Amino acid sequence: MSNVRIHIQWQQKAASLLMIALMLSGAAQAQLSLKRQKYESIAARYANEHSVYTNLHHKLLIKEEQGQLSASSTVENEQLFISDKSLSMYNSALIYGAGFSYFTDIEATKFIPEGNDYKVLKNRDKNNSLSYEYNGLTKKSITRTTYSIEHEELRFLPWYYTSFELPVVHSELEIVAPKFVKMGFVVKGDDTSLIKRSVEEKDGNIVYRFTADNVPAEKDYDGVPNERYYKLHVIPYIISYRRTGAKKDSLMAGNTDVHSMYQYRLVKGLNLKTDSLLNAKTAELTRNTYSDREKVKRIYDWVQNTFRYESLYTTNLEGIVPNPADTVCKRMYGDCKDMSSILMAMCTKAGVNAYFVDIGTDNKPYTHEEMQSGYLYDHMICAVKLDGEWVFLDGTTNVLPLGANRVDLQGKEALIMIDDKNHKVVKVPEAPASQNVITNNTVMNISYNDVTGTTYQHYTGYTAWSAAEVLAYKNRKEEKDEFVRKMAMRGNPNFVVTSYDINASKSGNKDLSISTNYKMNNYVQRVKKDVFVNMNVNTTFADNQVNDLNRKIPVYHEYKRIIKQTVTLNVPKGHRVTYLPKPAKGGVDGLWSYNISYKADTKNNTVTLTKELELKTTNIKPEQFAANNKLVDELNQQYKETVVLTAK
Repeated sequence: MSNVRIHIQWQQKAASLLMIALMLSGAAQAQLSLKRQKYESIAARYANEHSVYTNLHHKLLIKEEQGQLSASSTVENEQLFISDKSLSMYNSALIYGAGFSYFTDIEATKFIPEGNDYKVLKNRDKNNSLSYEYNGLTKKSITRTTYSIEHEELRFLPWYYTSFELPVVHSELEIVAPKFVKMGFVVKGDDTSLIKRSVEEKDGNIVYRFTADNVPAEKDYDGVPNERYYKLHVIPYIISYRRTGAKKDSLMAGNTDVHSMYQYRLVKGLNLKTDSLLNAKTAELTRNTYSDREKVKRIYDWVQNTFRYESLYTTNLEGIVPNPADTVCKRMYGDCKDMSSILMAMCTKAGVNAYFVDIGTDNKPYTHEEMQSGYLYDHMICAVKLDGEWVFLDGTTNVLPLGANRVDLQGKEALIMIDDKNHKVVKVPEAPASQNVITNNTVMNISYNDVTGTTYQHYTGYTAWSAAEVLAYKNRKEEKDEFVRKMAMRGNPNFVVTSYDINASKSGNKDLSISTNYKMNNYVQRVKKDVFVNMNVNTTFADNQVNDLNRKIPVYHEYKRIIKQTVTLNVPKGHRVTYLPKPAKGGVDGLWSYNISYKADTKNNTVTLTKELELKTTNIKPEQFAANNKLVDELNQQYKETVVLTAK
């Protein structure tokens, strides 16, 4: 072949290669451009937001290894930064897991806009810390955080949040499980219709998907025990599975019998060991008692006032398994499980059957009917049966009398674990308003424009117990002074407590009372001979307005209550009463009510204001918001009423 022909062929090949290179370059450039276009489009769509999560993906893989089930997760979270403010305000990475899990392979990648592409910077977190903060970001930057999670306890598979404080463009929970694993799911939140579900069979597995697109930034609600009441989330749990070669399913959930059996295995066999110190103390406490109730009361009082409550939560088994009573007795402190352990052991030694109880506080908006998972619970107490009724003992506080339940357990389902085959699910009753009574008596003496006088507050039920618990931690005089001032506060910023006395009963119903001397400067208004006095120094329920009428979840109150208020005004010498407001009352069935009246006593030269208010519910539902607000407006109008005194 001639050199000329070879040269021509090489020229043709070079031209072809150049053309191919140009075409590939153009395609690559087009790809890069499309990638930028995608995020530019998202940024434009969310121009009024600081930042958005563009993609949240959590894949939970359940598989069989050597005849045992194992579970692990891979997570990828992607975020786009839109405003300057977002660069420092929202630059902490989302890293969520579950109890009994450990994180591995955390990788943080940031994509910084550079020309038509992104400058990619990766960082692998060797310490596997549970938070990562991105620095050096610019507007339109993207961060991608990936990590793996190993789940050591199948009863605590990770739950998945779908809504956050930032909008979410796309969110997906993918669960891959063998066909022989039966799954259950709980979907909760403000608007669960945003979550779409699908199921498919693939490669011998069942793939469950929960996806949500264009989820708005979640609202931050007040008056709610916990964000789980409105935050969109999915909780997966295993109902049953069949190991290779097994003839029947291994049951983990599906009904409360199976669920209780699994929970009971955590406490089975505890406190069988004889402890001479505990035996002697139990015998001493119950000597000369004539009823099981008296035995339990003495034991309960002793445990409450002897042992120090200390949270011992860990992510290993100690986080859910009580310590034996003899261990707790030697330590002289413990968490809720440990307090339950010593109460259970001592009651049993005293001849009263006692049982461990798993229960969720009001932080957990779930029922046993919805799911059977360890996530139902965040508390443990002890149960005994007295006079045919279940009575719960909670050693985490020393202010509750026997028969009272912690305020955050009202209405919650208690799982009483009797043995490995028997259990009871008992709903903790809500305390009626009549058990939580606040009585306020105020005396007002006028000294020109100022008012001095006394107050007396008597508290029963939850107000008394919560106040006593708070006061126990107020060691400094200044802290206690401020607490009393807030408790005794009469609707005026100039209200000053000049002295006070606290009486907290340590027996019986454990009521509490506070007496004060006070003064209020510039409270009285004068116009010529007339003196105007607003006797509504207490403005209870004045701030009960629900401002967001589009709110989809109830407004929660801790407990029902009755408030009785009496204000006695000593009419100054040389003055007479020339105007008394008319009596007023109002209410909404099932919500709350008020009753107000004034009475002048010419013989004693006094005016008495009497008010009684009752909160009849622990939650005000969305359909009741309008009626509630109307009632608040009526009440606030009454709070503006004044008594008129005129100089003779």
